[in-house]
Amino acid sequence: MGAKVAFDEYKRNKVITASGVELIIQLYDEIMNNIRLVKPILAKGDKLSFDDVKTKSKALNKAVNVVTALADSLDMEKGGDISTNLSKLYEFINMRLLNANLNNDPVMLDEAVRVLNELREAWVGILKQEDQGKQRKVIEHQSHMGERAAVMAGSTQKPMDVHSHIAIKT
Repeated sequence: MGAKVAFDEYKRNKVITASGVELIIQLYDEIMNNIRLVKPILAKGDKLSFDDVKTKSKALNKAVNVVTALADSLDMEKGGDISTNLSKLYEFINMRLLNANLNNDPVMLDEAVRVLNELREAWVGILKQEDQGKQRKVIEHQSHMGERAAVMAGSTQKPMDVHSHIAIKT
């Protein structure tokens, strides 16, 4: 029981400390994790036990609920075409998940995963751009602080730029 509590706490902290983009990526991961639970069940074909049907339905319902929450969070006024297109993609994904659940069709899951992977990769790209922007700001701030320190010290020597300073440390 202790390991489950620790894992739940880890997941809770991961959500609390995540940026908006990181949360969206985590939600895509949650959807795909639920789909992964269902794939081996659907591979059994028509030989599903009651527990298989229950697990399949629970996992796909959870995935549908997360996709629906993502769709509901879209700001259609501010988001314009991007929100409209995301809404259509979320509707497509949900229809595939519902059809997979009703018809035990793994192809529907594959189609949903394909779109989810593309969306996730786009958000990962946005996250990387955000991280690069943050790093640039830190470097600019450090460089500016070095210049200010040199001016305050009355030095006529130009301070080392951050890149040279970092290169020296390595």
